Amino acid sequence: MQSENRGRGGGGRGRGRGDRESGRGAGRGSYRDGGSERGPPSSSRDERESNNRGRGGYRGGSDRGTSSREGNESRGGYRGRGGPRNGQNSSYRGRGGDGHRGGRSNNDDNHARPVEAVGRCNGLLPDDKENKGNSSNMNQNNPRLAINIFGLELSDRTVFRHVVQMKLLDHKTKKDYILTTMSARGRGNRASKQKDNFILLRKLLDKWAGRKGGKKTDVLFAYDGAQSLFTLEGISELMVIKKEDALEIPEISEFLKDSIKFLNGDLEITCEPDLEKPSFNQTEVNEWSDPRFYAYLDIVTSQSAIRSGKYLSQSKGLYVNTGHMEELRVKWAVAAKGIHKGCRIVGTGHPLPILELDPQSTQYYAAIPLSQMIQYAFPRDFVPNRMINPNMRLQRAVKLLLKDLKCNPFYEDLADWATNTITVSDVDYNAPKDPEYRQKYPNLRFPNFPAAQCGNGPHRRLMPLEYLKVLPFQSVDRRVLEEFELTPRANAPNERWTTLQHHYEEFGFNDQVMQEFGVQICNDPFQNISEIDGERVLAPKITYADPVHVDDEKRDWKAQDKKFETPATIHHLVFVLVAGYSRNFDAEIKATEFVARAFMQRCNDKGMRIDNYELRSFEGERNSENFLTSVFKNLVTHNRYRDPSFIPFVLFVSDDVPNIHECLKFEERMSDIPTQHILLKNIRKIRDNIEKKSQGGRRAYDLTLDNIVMKANVKCGGLNYTADIPRDIGSWREVSTFVMGMDVAHPDKMATREGSPSTVGLSCNSAESPYSFVGDFLYTDPRREAIQDEILRKFTDQNVRNFAERRGFPKRIIIFRDGVSFGEETEALREVKIIEETCIAAAKSMGHRDYAPKVLAIVVKKRHHTRFYAKGGHHGNMPTNPLPDTSVGGEIAEYGKRQIFIQAFRPVQGTAKVPSFLIIRDDEEVTDDHITKMVCAVCSLHQLVNSPTSIPTPVYVAHEMAKRGTGLFKAYRFKNGELRDWATLSDQLSYSTLDRLSKVRVV
Repeated sequence: MQSENRGRGGGGRGRGRGDRESGRGAGRGSYRDGGSERGPPSSSRDERESNNRGRGGYRGGSDRGTSSREGNESRGGYRGRGGPRNGQNSSYRGRGGDGHRGGRSNNDDNHARPVEAVGRCNGLLPDDKENKGNSSNMNQNNPRLAINIFGLELSDRTVFRHVVQMKLLDHKTKKDYILTTMSARGRGNRASKQKDNFILLRKLLDKWAGRKGGKKTDVLFAYDGAQSLFTLEGISELMVIKKEDALEIPEISEFLKDSIKFLNGDLEITCEPDLEKPSFNQTEVNEWSDPRFYAYLDIVTSQSAIRSGKYLSQSKGLYVNTGHMEELRVKWAVAAKGIHKGCRIVGTGHPLPILELDPQSTQYYAAIPLSQMIQYAFPRDFVPNRMINPNMRLQRAVKLLLKDLKCNPFYEDLADWATNTITVSDVDYNAPKDPEYRQKYPNLRFPNFPAAQCGNGPHRRLMPLEYLKVLPFQSVDRRVLEEFELTPRANAPNERWTTLQHHYEEFGFNDQVMQEFGVQICNDPFQNISEIDGERVLAPKITYADPVHVDDEKRDWKAQDKKFETPATIHHLVFVLVAGYSRNFDAEIKATEFVARAFMQRCNDKGMRIDNYELRSFEGERNSENFLTSVFKNLVTHNRYRDPSFIPFVLFVSDDVPNIHECLKFEERMSDIPTQHILLKNIRKIRDNIEKKSQGGRRAYDLTLDNIVMKANVKCGGLNYTADIPRDIGSWREVSTFVMGMDVAHPDKMATREGSPSTVGLSCNSAESPYSFVGDFLYTDPRREAIQDEILRKFTDQNVRNFAERRGFPKRIIIFRDGVSFGEETEALREVKIIEETCIAAAKSMGHRDYAPKVLAIVVKKRHHTRFYAKGGHHGNMPTNPLPDTSVGGEIAEYGKRQIFIQAFRPVQGTAKVPSFLIIRDDEEVTDDHITKMVCAVCSLHQLVNSPTSIPTPVYVAHEMAKRGTGLFKAYRFKNGELRDWATLSDQLSYSTLDRLSKVRVV
């Protein structure tokens, strides 16, 4: 009999009975049904963010199942308060655990301490301007938060890892066609391939079991439907299935049968031990740091859902319930509810395996002919028996919708849909006019519709849209969702919690496979909720020319008529209107003139100065880019243009003309003139809103117009407001602090194939004010996440010298790095070291020989699925979002790492997605409480809205700079063709060499 080493996790801090013998406790959880009340109606904000943060110390954990079996030590799991039982290893041992954080002793664990009233977020301002707060209102300092994390209990098992290969042999060409891949190549869709692979694997395992003398059903396995197989015994087997026998296998898909017939080949199935890691013991803690161990837990806990056919493994960690497809309003797409399931190891003193579940919807293209799809998408433009004469906007939208779609073709000679796959690469509107095309396809229902271009180069061919049907289970691209306004509505916390319960019931956890592999969810997680303590800090102090009131609950503020901290001067303002698709051009001009006057009045209210103003307009889609170029050519001939202190500003208004935004920003870069782009539909909304509110002689405000004014002030060198940094960790005016943000934007798959580079975005506070962040971008090799040393050195050296001219060399360096994946922290540390060395080298070159700054480096992550739920609603028992400036840490952190979840702002809609802050270097050993205060203040420096953002401003600026670089590359290629020398291209397009834009924030 196998000995069992049991570790218990998940449940949460339940109140109630506990069986001392077994350690199993039945607790009363927070939410039973996820709440039936509906949350408050969603509001909208210009900068929509449904993602946020959180932090605090894990409140509890006494052990579950701490009794040992056959002398083996137990692993702990989530539970209620208390310490270890029976002398076994504890799981969550009260608040903060007993582990070390960032090299500090147990007594210094920050998560064990509540926020005290005296621990205010004191700041850079005089005492009379500080946010004193009201300690009597701090009853929410330590909110109890439920989490979507469920503990796993692992029994002692030796697990064998295998690699599965399934091939279709083509005897004519001597080629092998791999079946164990989920790529779009070959025949079939993701669901059919997954099902076929399970059937074929079962055949091989039956053969192996028969050869061993066992029953066919004896082999226990966990399989991902592709190449990864886990069993409790080692397997090495080869099986060849002849064509005739393969076609007789019941339940395999028609796609696979058709492939076998077409190639006239046999099937070859192999299963061999993974040479890198053939086996492991799942209770050995040393194995838990291997990412492949997480993959194993994910596969084992998914077997019931996948084999039942209820769920499809769509991508890494995402499982879609294919039985509940909902047609969207556009009819050419459907929505399916799914859940993201992941496994990881958490804890401070003791590692604990946990399961994380987060509902996530997916949008698929409907499996319909392309001719039907474009009629649904563009009913006014694609009418049968009418010639199509598309404008540029329609051409762009159609190409965006159809490009890269995988389709099954219809063949007239077979009078049936084939099972092979064809990929659409472009759309040809001239094909219907081609006599050869009409002769080839004489029986079309829609002869005037454009043709789909399939393939490229010598393999290019044209096919009618009605002869191509979309392959099922293709996800709709994010850009398509945005173009057609199909981005799914964010679910309120109570809706998300209820959906999570439904998925938990449907998924079929704790099935036979999980039991045999010794992996169990400890108890019903919805009867014993996992809960933790959050901590909430006081709001940072926000100051325009005068302090403003910060709402304690929402943590936003209203500036009203308060003047900017540093108002900018615009020497020459140009409003430019380009109306490509207007039906009443004169009305558009009048609306633009109305908003221009309102803009200048609002600028004056805020303390800005505008010396000169002009309006230029252009009607039509064609030649709009040439008109835009002429505007900037006229500006660079201004008699004061050569004077760097002369500030022109272009406010560009247009409807959705293709590529016009990229061309505007290209002209901005080439002319060194700041710009702002406003859509024409927003101009109309601003005018209508102001006219409506001003009835009766009242003073009218418009939030969108205020945001435009705030952007204009920043882009012209001003500063809208400041947010205090806690004085107890050294304010940025009192302690010279150099703050950097870093991010990398990668091209999508299509752009990568076309040779587009990745773009490194960088930002720092080397401008006149320490609260103002300027940025730049540089190009690097495609899909490269690690930032090259020379890029970091170039940016850091230039900006730290600019910083030193104003405030001296920094005593402290704070670095925020975004976009680092799990396990890549070593590369991030290398980048931090390069920045530190560059700062020291610059200081020494100017005579500072003993210069040694203190470094704080933080990795910011938003791509995770940990969710936090507070108690709220009318009766106080409905899941709601935590309040802004709440943080969570301690036992929920990744094992062996110092991690804090910080929610700096209030989510406008949906459930908060709290960013994670992973501290990878901390020379001064500051507390987590101080880091939370600092992060919340930096998130309040966005300048463009009167509320905090979900990520720190330097990261936001770096992210936007990377996007700007990507857009400028697109415009450069459109105007000048290809250039693959990334260093040369960076010199031509980045902002570092410019007189005006290098000194201001341009995004």
